[in-house]
Formats: sequence, C-alpha cells, structure tokens
Amino acid sequence: MSSRERSGGALFYAIIAVLLLEAGFLIWSAFYLRQRRFDLSELALLRTQQLLHVRLDGVFHELAEDLREEAAALQVNDSDVVTTRWMPLLRTHWPIMSIRLADENGNEIALLREDSSFLEMRTAIGSKDGPPILMRHGSTPGATPITGPWLGDTDNDPRNRVWFSKVLEDTRGEPSWTLSVPRDSGPPVLQVSHLIRGETKRSPYRIMSFTVDLTRSSWMDTRSAALMRSGILLLDGEGRSLGQLMRGSDANLNKATDLALSQWQDHKSSAPFTTSVGDFDYRCLMGPYPLNGQQLNTGVVMDLSSLNRWMFPERVGLWLMSAVLVVLTILLSWAWGRKRRSDERIRKQAKRNRSQELKLAKALGEREVLNREVHHRVKNNLQVVSSLLNLQAMRLDDGPVKNEFLRGKRRIDTIALVHHKLYGLSDLRHVDLKLFFTDLVTALAEMHRPQSRTVSTDVDTEGLRADQDTAIELGIILCELVVNTYQHAFPYATGGHVEIRVRPVEGDLYRLTVKDNGKGIPEGGQQGPGKLGLEIVEALSEQLDGSFHMRTNGGVLFEVLFRMQQEAGPTEGHVVPAAVKPA
Repeated sequence: MSSRERSGGALFYAIIAVLLLEAGFLIWSAFYLRQRRFDLSELALLRTQQLLHVRLDGVFHELAEDLREEAAALQVNDSDVVTTRWMPLLRTHWPIMSIRLADENGNEIALLREDSSFLEMRTAIGSKDGPPILMRHGSTPGATPITGPWLGDTDNDPRNRVWFSKVLEDTRGEPSWTLSVPRDSGPPVLQVSHLIRGETKRSPYRIMSFTVDLTRSSWMDTRSAALMRSGILLLDGEGRSLGQLMRGSDANLNKATDLALSQWQDHKSSAPFTTSVGDFDYRCLMGPYPLNGQQLNTGVVMDLSSLNRWMFPERVGLWLMSAVLVVLTILLSWAWGRKRRSDERIRKQAKRNRSQELKLAKALGEREVLNREVHHRVKNNLQVVSSLLNLQAMRLDDGPVKNEFLRGKRRIDTIALVHHKLYGLSDLRHVDLKLFFTDLVTALAEMHRPQSRTVSTDVDTEGLRADQDTAIELGIILCELVVNTYQHAFPYATGGHVEIRVRPVEGDLYRLTVKDNGKGIPEGGQQGPGKLGLEIVEALSEQLDGSFHMRTNGGVLFEVLFRMQQEAGPTEGHVVPAAVKPA
C-alpha cells in the first residue's frame, strides 16, 4: 500500500471517528435536552406555585378585609342589613357564597347565594322554639321577596358550627379561617369568621362569617397571565379538593388536572411527577399552603409543550446538527462506496497486471531459455564446422592452402567463442560489455599461449550495455583485433599491453578502441595476403552503421565507430544502448 493510500485511509477513518463523536454528542444532547425540559418544567412549576401563593394571599386578605369592613359597619339593631348591605355585597363579590351573623345566644341571620336567587334564613335562640324561618329573594336589586316566609326542615344552632367556635379560640382579634364539610357530604368549603365584641361587658358578642368559593375569584383569571397556562388546584389538609381555581377551554389540561389530583391522593408526595393525557405530557407539583392555622395544599399542572418556546433555540441547534450529521453520513457513505468501487477496480487491475506480469515473465523466461539454446546450438554447430575444416586441413599438405584452412577454422572457433560467452551471461537482453569483453579477452589469451603470456589487457566500457545482436558483432570485431595484436604486435619476448575502451561520442554514436604498444604496422602492411581480419572488421563496422579506422603511433590504435539506441535498462536510471541496423 502506498503512502498516499495510507494517508487517505487514515483521513477516512478520522472522519468516521469525528462523525461517531458527533453522533454520540447528539445522543447525549437529546437526553440532556429531555432532562433540561424536566428541569425547566420544575422551575416553571415552582415559579407558578410561588405566584399562586402570592395571589392566594391577596384573595384571602381581600376577603378578610371585606369581612372586617362589614363587621365594622353593623349597627346594634340593624334589621335591614340583609337588603341594604348583604345583597349588594353578594352581587358584587362572586367568591362569597353566604354571609352569616350569629350571637352568643344562638340567634343567627344568614343570606345564602343560590343559582339565580338569594335565600334568607333567620334562627332564634338556636331553634329552641322552632326551626329557622326561610325567605327567598330575587337577584334583581330592590325586588320584593319572591317566596316565603316558611319554616325550615331542620333545626339550626350556629353555636355548634366550626366557624363559630374557631373564632372564639383565636385571641388575636383577626378573622379566622376554617374548613367545614357540608351536611350532604359534598366538597369542603372555606369559611372566614370575625368576632364582634359588644360595646359593654354586658352586651352580647356576635360573630360574622363568610363562606367563600375561590374558584369564582377574579384574582386567578385576570391578575396573573402566567397562571392562565396551568391547571390550579386547592386542597384541604386531607387532600380533598376545594375545586379547580382555574378551568379553561383546554379539555386535556382540565382532564390532566383531575388525573393529577387522583394520582397525588394515592401517594401525597411533594416531589414533581408526570401524568399523561393521550399524547400530551403534563408536569405536576403539589405543595403546602398554611392559612391561619389551617393546612391547605395547592397543586399546579403544566403542559410541557408550553416549554417548547423556551427551548426553541436548543431544539433548532439540535435539529441542525442532526441534519448536518445525516448529510455528512450520506456523503461519507457515498465516498466510502465510491472508494470501495475504486479499490475493487484497482484490485482487479492489479490482479490482471500480476497475471500479465506472470505471463510476461514466463514468456521472457522461455525466450531467455530459447536464446541461450540458440546460442548453444550455434556454438555446437560452429564447432562441428571447425572440426570438419580441421579434418579437411589434415588431408592437405603443408603450404598456403592448409594455412588458409586453419585461419578459417580459427575464425569459426572465435565466432563459436563469442556465442559461448554470450549465453553464459545472466542478462541476454542487456549485455554488460565490460563483463562480455573481459571473458572474451581471457579466453583468447588462453587460446594464443604462449604469445599472450607476456601481454596484459585492460577493459573499460563505462558500464555500457548493448543488445545481444550488437554484442555479437562487437565481440567478433574485438576478437579479430585482439587476435591480430597477439599475432603481429609483440614478436619479442618482452611482451606488451593492450587497452580496450568503449566511449560514447554524441547521441547514439559510440567508439570502440583497441590500442597496443607493439611494433606497429609497416608502410603498406594493411594490404596483401593474411589481412582478411581487418576487412571483416571494416565490414562489421559498416553493418553497425559506423566505420573502421587504424592509426600507427608507437603501436597500433584500432578505432571502430558504431551506433546504438539508448533504452531503459534493467535498473532505474541506467541507460542501455541498442544497436541500430542500417535500413
């Protein structure tokens, strides 16, 4: 795997890790947002409950002040108090359901609100001489009684009422609040009573009482917009409902409020809890509310969907991050699929390349074997020809003819030597000229002993390589020139030295030089019998699209110019010349 592929894979896995981290962060944010929703709901419940208690304080204070005001306005013998004060008060104060005035002797005057009328009740001495006298009044101001008077069905003694005895126990002189359960076992009602002492010690004391229904109070409907979004409950100490202080048009909220009351009555916990109506969740909180010695409870029920506008920025951010994550996941999946398809194509191409390389290597190996076999067979055939010439020469008498046969045999042996040394090399497509020439010179020295024993040689080709056809022709040329040197350059026992060089000239033109420090060639020595070797060298030079030159200066310098093309060698950056044959 290349460094680029490794870096690309590392980047890809890094992006996957970032996406996984973002997905984990989004999951954590979703749970956190849910928990934050509950935290905000509890905060809103506490705030609403605190505001509710403030409003209840105002309601109770207003009713106590109304009671105190009515008590202060009473005359000692005010027989018209029902029509002059109480009826107008009930018409203007909807939370007041009844007004009662009783004394220590059991006498009582009461005005009770009914659906569309008022019921007046008068009791004398605790119903000792008979039941109360009842009379019904219309709701229109100044109207005469519509029915009555008549006697009630049951006796009535106000001194037996809770509100009567409760106010006598309070020594502060403040209005006292009590809870009482009606005779029909209906829901408990709130009553506030106030003690009116006589002007003298002998004057009897009197007690005035209001029966109130807070669900009819305008304080909850008009003075607190925040309370309009919640269900409000008022309970007594035992958990019995005094009514929903607010009942709006939201049927689900009203139903959730009733359900929350039912659930709280089972466990009576002060911790927030959740109730559900359909697909909507509601958060509920019940808490104590002390009222002048009475322990009441208030309940707040809030729709959690009302918190959505508070959490709108967080939700928008979460959705945007989710959308970005989805888009990135899609893009990553597309990129991953594209990368896999690309990798698959690369693997298939690599597999085809390996298959082709194996086939090519096999073909090249077979070709190499065939080349070596060809050179081996050529060498063997040349040796057969040499043996035939040798047999033929043995039939001849000594003389010029036999010598020519032997020269021909020697040249055939030389060509066989070239093929023998060539197929012994490791690389036949790019022949190392230095190694090839060195092997040839060594073999020629062995063939021409003892003349070559005192002759040293030096081969330098500057690492040039050639194809096998060019190498064969250069080998034959080198053999002819070196053999000529061994035979004619050093006639004396002092020996000599031969330098063999191959150098590039320009472009695809190269020079082969064979230089010795022998006796040289006399004037006209290049022509005549026995000079066939030089003619062969010249012919081969022309075949290599070159030329042959010879100079004598303290020895002989043979120069062969030839052309080779340059092509990629077996190793990177190595130049391999290839011979160019003339057209």
